[in-house]
Amino acid sequence: MKKILLFTLCTISVNTLFAQYVFPNFSFENWTGAEADGWNSNNVVGLTTPITQSMDAHSGNFAVKGTVTTYNTWTAPNFGSYSGSLFQINQNYPTLNFYYKFNKLNNDVIVVTAQLNTATGYPAGFILAKITDAASTYTPIEIPITYLPGDSAAAEMGILIGIQDTVLNTASPGSYFIFDDFSLGWFTALEIEENNLTNENVVVFSNPATDFISFSVPEKNPDNIISVVDITGKQVAKSFVSKSSRTDIPSTDLSDGIYFLNIQNGENLRVKKIIVKH
Repeated sequence: MKKILLFTLCTISVNTLFAQYVFPNFSFENWTGAEADGWNSNNVVGLTTPITQSMDAHSGNFAVKGTVTTYNTWTAPNFGSYSGSLFQINQNYPTLNFYYKFNKLNNDVIVVTAQLNTATGYPAGFILAKITDAASTYTPIEIPITYLPGDSAAAEMGILIGIQDTVLNTASPGSYFIFDDFSLGWFTALEIEENNLTNENVVVFSNPATDFISFSVPEKNPDNIISVVDITGKQVAKSFVSKSSRTDIPSTDLSDGIYFLNIQNGENLRVKKIIVKH
Protein backbone atom coordinates (compact mmCIF):
# COMPACT_ATOMS: atom_id res chain seq x y z
CA MET A 1 0.00 0.00 0.00
CA LYS A 2 1.43 3.37 -1.01
CA LYS A 3 2.33 5.77 1.76
CA ILE A 4 0.20 8.91 1.94
CA LEU A 5 1.18 12.27 3.40
CA LEU A 6 -1.66 13.34 5.67
CA PHE A 7 -2.66 16.37 7.70
CA THR A 8 -3.34 16.11 11.43
CA LEU A 9 -6.87 17.05 12.41
CA CYS A 10 -7.94 19.58 14.97
CA THR A 11 -10.63 18.79 17.50
CA ILE A 12 -14.16 19.99 16.98
CA SER A 13 -15.21 23.60 17.50
CA VAL A 14 -18.78 24.77 18.06
CA ASN A 15 -20.30 26.84 15.27
CA THR A 16 -23.80 28.20 14.83
CA LEU A 17 -24.17 27.02 11.21
CA PHE A 18 -26.17 23.84 10.68
CA ALA A 19 -24.73 20.62 9.36
CA GLN A 20 -26.60 19.05 6.46
CA TYR A 21 -27.43 15.34 6.37
CA VAL A 22 -27.03 14.97 2.61
CA PHE A 23 -25.53 11.46 2.54
CA PRO A 24 -27.81 8.49 1.94
CA ASN A 25 -28.31 6.36 5.05
CA PHE A 26 -26.10 8.82 6.96
CA SER A 27 -26.95 7.23 10.32
CA PHE A 28 -26.54 3.62 9.05
CA GLU A 29 -30.00 2.47 10.08
CA ASN A 30 -30.59 0.53 6.84
CA TRP A 31 -28.61 -2.56 5.84
CA THR A 32 -28.88 -5.22 3.16
CA GLY A 33 -27.00 -8.27 4.31
CA ALA A 34 -23.53 -7.18 5.43
CA GLU A 35 -23.64 -3.86 3.52
CA ALA A 36 -24.87 -0.47 4.68
CA ASP A 37 -27.37 0.75 2.08
CA GLY A 38 -25.92 3.49 -0.12
CA TRP A 39 -22.31 2.85 0.94
CA ASN A 40 -19.51 0.62 -0.35
CA SER A 41 -17.02 -1.64 1.44
CA ASN A 42 -14.20 -4.08 0.71
CA ASN A 43 -16.14 -7.03 2.16
CA VAL A 44 -15.64 -10.29 0.24
CA VAL A 45 -18.63 -12.58 0.75
CA GLY A 46 -17.60 -15.90 2.29
CA LEU A 47 -13.99 -14.80 2.84
CA THR A 48 -13.73 -11.67 4.99
CA THR A 49 -16.04 -8.93 6.27
CA PRO A 50 -13.97 -6.05 7.68
CA ILE A 51 -17.07 -3.80 7.51
CA THR A 52 -19.98 -4.86 9.75
CA GLN A 53 -23.15 -3.52 11.33
CA SER A 54 -22.74 -2.36 14.94
CA MET A 55 -25.41 -1.89 17.60
CA ASP A 56 -23.07 0.51 19.43
CA ALA A 57 -24.75 3.58 17.87
CA HIS A 58 -24.35 7.27 18.57
CA SER A 59 -28.00 7.76 17.58
CA GLY A 60 -30.70 5.39 16.40
CA ASN A 61 -30.09 1.65 16.51
CA PHE A 62 -27.02 1.02 14.35
CA ALA A 63 -23.61 2.31 13.31
CA VAL A 64 -20.90 1.03 10.96
CA LYS A 65 -17.81 -0.80 12.26
CA GLY A 66 -14.56 -1.40 10.40
CA THR A 67 -12.11 -3.99 11.78
CA VAL A 68 -8.69 -5.11 10.56
CA THR A 69 -9.13 -8.84 9.86
CA THR A 70 -6.54 -11.59 9.47
CA TYR A 71 -7.66 -12.72 6.02
CA ASN A 72 -4.72 -13.10 3.60
CA THR A 73 -2.28 -12.00 6.36
CA TRP A 74 -4.29 -8.82 7.04
CA THR A 75 -7.16 -6.91 5.51
CA ALA A 76 -7.76 -3.31 6.56
CA PRO A 77 -11.33 -2.03 6.33
CA ASN A 78 -12.14 0.27 3.42
CA PHE A 79 -15.46 2.10 3.56
CA GLY A 80 -16.95 4.92 1.54
CA SER A 81 -19.14 6.05 -1.33
CA TYR A 82 -21.09 3.45 -3.26
CA SER A 83 -19.14 1.83 -6.09
CA GLY A 84 -19.80 3.66 -9.37
CA SER A 85 -22.02 6.28 -7.76
CA LEU A 86 -20.62 9.31 -5.93
CA PHE A 87 -22.62 11.24 -3.34
CA GLN A 88 -24.54 14.15 -4.84
CA ILE A 89 -24.05 17.54 -3.12
CA ASN A 90 -25.31 21.03 -3.94
CA GLN A 91 -22.75 23.49 -2.54
CA ASN A 92 -19.20 23.89 -1.24
CA TYR A 93 -19.57 22.73 2.36
CA PRO A 94 -16.68 23.68 4.70
CA THR A 95 -16.29 20.37 6.54
CA LEU A 96 -17.03 16.65 6.61
CA ASN A 97 -18.39 15.68 10.03
CA PHE A 98 -19.14 12.47 11.89
CA TYR A 99 -18.95 10.77 15.29
CA TYR A 100 -16.37 8.05 15.81
CA LYS A 101 -14.78 5.55 18.17
CA PHE A 102 -11.29 4.21 17.50
CA ASN A 103 -9.68 1.11 19.05
CA LYS A 104 -6.09 1.94 18.08
CA LEU A 105 -3.37 -0.73 18.08
CA ASN A 106 0.34 -0.06 17.52
CA ASN A 107 0.85 2.77 15.00
CA ASP A 108 -2.54 2.51 13.31
CA VAL A 109 -4.41 5.64 12.21
CA ILE A 110 -7.74 6.21 10.50
CA VAL A 111 -7.14 7.56 6.99
CA VAL A 112 -9.85 9.82 5.57
CA THR A 113 -9.71 10.80 1.90
CA ALA A 114 -12.27 12.40 -0.38
CA GLN A 115 -12.48 13.95 -3.84
CA LEU A 116 -15.08 16.49 -4.91
CA ASN A 117 -15.96 17.11 -8.56
CA THR A 118 -17.95 19.71 -10.44
CA ALA A 119 -21.09 18.79 -12.38
CA THR A 120 -18.91 18.33 -15.47
CA GLY A 121 -16.50 15.98 -13.69
CA TYR A 122 -13.59 18.36 -13.06
CA PRO A 123 -11.83 18.25 -9.65
CA ALA A 124 -13.27 20.83 -7.25
CA GLY A 125 -11.74 19.89 -3.90
CA PHE A 126 -10.32 17.18 -1.68
CA ILE A 127 -9.75 15.80 1.82
CA LEU A 128 -6.47 14.20 2.86
CA ALA A 129 -6.39 13.63 6.62
CA LYS A 130 -5.86 11.18 9.45
CA ILE A 131 -7.26 10.51 12.91
CA THR A 132 -4.36 9.58 15.17
CA ASP A 133 -5.82 9.32 18.68
CA ALA A 134 -7.78 6.44 20.19
CA ALA A 135 -11.34 7.22 21.30
CA SER A 136 -13.26 4.88 23.60
CA THR A 137 -16.40 7.05 23.58
CA TYR A 138 -18.16 8.71 20.67
CA THR A 139 -16.15 11.75 19.62
CA PRO A 140 -17.36 14.44 17.17
CA ILE A 141 -14.92 15.58 14.51
CA GLU A 142 -14.90 18.19 11.76
CA ILE A 143 -12.54 17.59 8.82
CA PRO A 144 -11.87 20.69 6.69
CA ILE A 145 -12.46 20.40 2.93
CA THR A 146 -9.85 22.06 0.69
CA TYR A 147 -11.27 23.61 -2.48
CA LEU A 148 -9.35 24.25 -5.69
CA PRO A 149 -9.36 27.71 -7.32
CA GLY A 150 -12.32 28.27 -9.64
CA ASP A 151 -15.91 29.41 -9.73
CA SER A 152 -17.63 26.05 -10.24
CA ALA A 153 -19.26 24.52 -7.18
CA ALA A 154 -18.80 20.90 -6.18
CA ALA A 155 -21.64 18.64 -7.32
CA GLU A 156 -20.45 15.18 -6.27
CA MET A 157 -18.21 13.68 -3.62
CA GLY A 158 -16.38 10.38 -3.25
CA ILE A 159 -15.20 9.25 0.19
CA LEU A 160 -12.79 6.48 1.23
CA ILE A 161 -11.95 5.73 4.88
CA GLY A 162 -9.65 3.00 6.18
CA ILE A 163 -7.03 2.03 8.76
CA GLN A 164 -3.28 2.10 8.11
CA ASP A 165 -0.14 1.56 10.20
CA THR A 166 2.07 4.60 9.63
CA VAL A 167 5.33 2.70 10.27
CA LEU A 168 4.82 -0.78 8.80
CA ASN A 169 2.48 0.39 6.03
CA THR A 170 0.06 -2.36 7.04
CA ALA A 171 -2.50 -2.45 9.83
CA SER A 172 -2.87 -4.39 13.08
CA PRO A 173 -5.53 -7.12 13.30
CA GLY A 174 -8.03 -6.08 15.95
CA SER A 175 -7.83 -2.34 15.32
CA TYR A 176 -11.28 -0.98 14.55
CA PHE A 177 -13.35 2.16 14.09
CA ILE A 178 -17.07 2.77 14.60
CA PHE A 179 -18.75 5.64 12.71
CA ASP A 180 -22.18 7.24 12.91
CA ASP A 181 -24.10 10.35 11.77
CA PHE A 182 -22.19 11.65 8.74
CA SER A 183 -22.92 15.22 7.64
CA LEU A 184 -21.47 18.17 5.72
CA GLY A 185 -21.10 21.73 7.01
CA TRP A 186 -20.37 22.72 10.59
CA PHE A 187 -21.76 20.80 13.52
CA THR A 188 -24.61 22.69 15.18
CA ALA A 189 -24.67 23.90 18.76
CA LEU A 190 -27.67 21.59 19.24
CA GLU A 191 -25.70 18.56 18.09
CA ILE A 192 -22.81 19.29 20.45
CA GLU A 193 -25.25 19.98 23.27
CA GLU A 194 -27.00 16.67 22.64
CA ASN A 195 -23.73 14.77 22.68
CA ASN A 196 -22.57 16.37 25.94
CA LEU A 197 -25.85 15.92 27.81
CA THR A 198 -26.53 12.24 27.19
CA ASN A 199 -26.01 11.52 30.91
CA GLU A 200 -28.59 14.07 32.06
CA ASN A 201 -31.06 11.29 32.87
CA VAL A 202 -33.65 12.09 30.23
CA VAL A 203 -35.22 8.73 29.34
CA VAL A 204 -36.74 8.27 25.89
CA PHE A 205 -39.15 5.33 25.81
CA SER A 206 -39.40 4.81 22.06
CA ASN A 207 -36.59 5.81 19.73
CA PRO A 208 -37.30 5.57 16.82
CA ALA A 209 -40.67 7.10 17.68
CA THR A 210 -43.83 6.23 15.76
CA ASP A 211 -47.06 7.73 17.14
CA PHE A 212 -45.56 9.55 20.12
CA ILE A 213 -42.24 10.95 21.31
CA SER A 214 -42.37 9.73 24.91
CA PHE A 215 -39.79 10.72 27.50
CA SER A 216 -39.33 11.37 31.21
CA VAL A 217 -37.14 13.64 33.32
CA PRO A 218 -35.80 12.92 36.83
CA GLU A 219 -37.41 15.97 38.48
CA LYS A 220 -40.43 15.15 40.70
CA ASN A 221 -42.12 18.51 40.04
CA PRO A 222 -40.69 19.69 36.73
CA ASP A 223 -41.53 22.98 35.05
CA ASN A 224 -39.91 22.44 31.64
CA ILE A 225 -40.51 24.22 28.36
CA ILE A 226 -40.66 21.51 25.68
CA SER A 227 -40.08 21.99 21.94
CA VAL A 228 -39.07 19.89 18.94
CA VAL A 229 -36.97 21.11 15.99
CA ASP A 230 -35.81 19.44 12.78
CA ILE A 231 -32.22 19.22 11.52
CA THR A 232 -32.46 22.71 9.94
CA GLY A 233 -33.46 24.26 13.27
CA LYS A 234 -37.10 24.77 12.28
CA GLN A 235 -39.55 24.25 15.15
CA VAL A 236 -41.99 21.47 14.21
CA ALA A 237 -43.94 21.15 17.48
CA LYS A 238 -45.38 24.13 19.33
CA SER A 239 -43.58 24.91 22.59
CA PHE A 240 -45.44 24.11 25.80
CA VAL A 241 -44.78 23.87 29.52
CA SER A 242 -44.74 20.36 30.99
CA LYS A 243 -45.28 19.91 34.73
CA SER A 244 -45.20 16.12 34.55
CA SER A 245 -42.14 13.90 34.85
CA ARG A 246 -43.35 11.89 31.83
CA THR A 247 -44.44 13.62 28.63
CA ASP A 248 -45.90 12.35 25.33
CA ILE A 249 -45.70 14.44 22.14
CA PRO A 250 -47.70 13.26 19.11
CA SER A 251 -45.40 12.47 16.16
CA THR A 252 -47.92 11.10 13.64
CA ASP A 253 -47.73 14.33 11.61
CA LEU A 254 -43.93 14.37 11.51
CA SER A 255 -42.09 12.99 8.50
CA ASP A 256 -39.58 10.18 8.99
CA GLY A 257 -36.22 11.62 9.96
CA ILE A 258 -34.08 13.07 12.76
CA TYR A 259 -35.36 15.68 15.21
CA PHE A 260 -34.08 17.34 18.38
CA LEU A 261 -36.13 17.34 21.58
CA ASN A 262 -35.37 20.49 23.60
CA ILE A 263 -36.08 20.48 27.34
CA GLN A 264 -35.54 23.95 28.81
CA ASN A 265 -35.63 24.72 32.54
CA GLY A 266 -34.31 28.18 33.33
CA GLU A 267 -30.78 28.32 31.95
CA ASN A 268 -30.51 24.53 31.78
CA LEU A 269 -31.10 23.13 28.28
CA ARG A 270 -31.15 19.40 27.66
CA VAL A 271 -31.27 18.15 24.10
CA LYS A 272 -32.00 14.62 22.90
CA LYS A 273 -31.78 13.40 19.33
CA ILE A 274 -34.95 11.61 18.25
CA ILE A 275 -35.56 9.48 15.16
CA VAL A 276 -39.13 9.36 13.84
CA LYS A 277 -39.92 6.31 11.74
CA HIS A 278 -43.51 5.31 10.92
